[in-house]
Amino acid sequence: MFRLSALALLLTAPTAFAADVQSHPPLRQNPKPHPAVGVLPGLFGRALFVHPTKGDDAKDGTKANAWKTIAHGVKQLKAGDTLYLHGGTYYENVYVARTGKPGAPISIRSVPGEQAIIDGGMREFLDTPGEAWEPVPKGAPGEYRSKRTYPNLRDVLGSFGDSMIGLQTYHHAQDLRATNELIDWENWDKQAESDIKPLYCGPGLWYDRETGYIYARLAHTNLPKPIPNYAGETDPRKLPLVLSRFNSVPLHLDGAKHVRISDVVVRGSGYTAVMLDHAQHVEFDNVTVWCGAYGIRAGCAGPLKLAGCRFYGNVAPWTFRTDGSKRDYPGRPHRNISRLNTHALLELDSGRESSVYATPQNDNWEIEYCEFTDSHDGIYLGGINVKFHHNLMEGLQDDGIYLSPMYARHKLDKKDAQIHIYQNRFGAMLTALAFGGTEPLAPDKVFVYRNVFDLRGTLQTGRPTTRRAEPGLATGKVIGDHGSPPWSAMNIYHNTFVTAGGSRDTAMATFAASRVPQTRRVFNNVFLHGDKLPAFALPDPVADCVADGNLYWAPGVPEKVGATFFDKFRKSPAFVASQKLHAPGSTTNCRVADPKFDKEFCLEKGSPLLDAGIELPADWPDPLRKEDKGKPDIGALPFGPERLQVGPNNRLGRDW
Repeated sequence: MFRLSALALLLTAPTAFAADVQSHPPLRQNPKPHPAVGVLPGLFGRALFVHPTKGDDAKDGTKANAWKTIAHGVKQLKAGDTLYLHGGTYYENVYVARTGKPGAPISIRSVPGEQAIIDGGMREFLDTPGEAWEPVPKGAPGEYRSKRTYPNLRDVLGSFGDSMIGLQTYHHAQDLRATNELIDWENWDKQAESDIKPLYCGPGLWYDRETGYIYARLAHTNLPKPIPNYAGETDPRKLPLVLSRFNSVPLHLDGAKHVRISDVVVRGSGYTAVMLDHAQHVEFDNVTVWCGAYGIRAGCAGPLKLAGCRFYGNVAPWTFRTDGSKRDYPGRPHRNISRLNTHALLELDSGRESSVYATPQNDNWEIEYCEFTDSHDGIYLGGINVKFHHNLMEGLQDDGIYLSPMYARHKLDKKDAQIHIYQNRFGAMLTALAFGGTEPLAPDKVFVYRNVFDLRGTLQTGRPTTRRAEPGLATGKVIGDHGSPPWSAMNIYHNTFVTAGGSRDTAMATFAASRVPQTRRVFNNVFLHGDKLPAFALPDPVADCVADGNLYWAPGVPEKVGATFFDKFRKSPAFVASQKLHAPGSTTNCRVADPKFDKEFCLEKGSPLLDAGIELPADWPDPLRKEDKGKPDIGALPFGPERLQVGPNNRLGRDW
């Protein structure tokens, strides 16, 4: 009865190949704009307007006399005003330092029925590509160069303009110009003393700092199945590209307070797409961010709310996890190949003791009904009070959510941070919950509940080599760390965990790196292993770890094995010791059985998950406690008609 959908690839299925797409079928799309309405009042004060083609900054900003630039409009705003952006592309780096008031925020949003795009890129490569490029004499096949120079840049990032699939940013011309797509060492026997030969990783760019020219090569890729290949247009003069300077920040909220950003698209970023610097009481609603090296970078920001937003990285389908790895460490004769694909979709910064701008801290965040995808890492949440719920995360080459404290918040605020991760869906990624901070043990508490972790999707980890034709592929794991940093206290309950296999223990490492005084409680979860059922291993109870009410399963487990699975542990001194922490004792209400799910991980009649969980402490939050009739059901979803609703498309309570 263990009936679950087939394994997914790293990236979700592409949308239909639109007639005007010449590069590659798009993986993601901008959202549909709000429907048009008859009246456009200011939400709390004046209604002001900007039009990218018909506007004039010398006018008064009324509906009939719109301004032309967002930058000019922002300077005129007062508390309570709404700046409406007519549809079209605004080639600007928008800087907002305005402050609204409680009950009278400043709002910047698209005109309903229209879609405004804030683009920090160089517009000639998007609007007039035929005039922007020229072939490189005696260059590599398909190599082009910008017609004019762009001096004094650090680097250039880019994407296809029709599909928004990312381009590689090459560190060296030799790799942009290479024809080889397989890793081949100069000396296979002395890899520590040599480097790999020139390597082409797909369509990309190289910026020549000496001359200021931008080079592009969109040659096809020829990777073995099942890796997708680029087979689209190779002449950059025939298709639009979104190219951005490294220091392009399309949207920067700097000390802004009581500001709402709604219904806009942000693209054309370099290192950072959206910078939140000491921004307070900020809300993003239905905002789509096409990320550069980072999506949002937040320093000392909060309260912050992200609702119904999309964060799309620029990791292309033919990219491997190792392509962007840092290789030029001191003492090694290795060069970087491509490094500026999206590293993280949301990243935290914070001033240290030496900074006079160390406070306020990143704190009091709520992230709901958002989508995070197509990146190396997902988001960093360690060290803040945050509610992360009803979100979709998938298509990540490495870590999903970093949970370890990334800065010494607890030393400044003297309060315990709480991270609540609930009712989300996690798809293909290498490690869903990760720890990698440098802070010592902190009093943070993490609650993980009512989530579905379906980590069976295949990840492209290692590029094929001349000695190994098969690409390196891997599937995800639930939790892990980077060098055993401190893990926060965690309560992990009412989740459904599914992996393709390869777990070292039955509980999928949810008890790993536990230590006093950080507690760990793992209750009422489902652990589904795709290959075999590993042995049960619970840490020494002195670590203050308890497991109970969980169900474990793998296809083909004999009934006799399931019936006696916990016998050895329940006869051990560790079981007796665990009763001091949890009266029945660890595993007393655990079992091994087929969960009898449907394809959406919902319970069917006769499922052993029904009324099989244990009662949880009343102070542990559970949004489905009232819907779960009788004793608690095991897993993320109690028996009933409800399905897990995540991401922008399933957001409830919209005003359209």
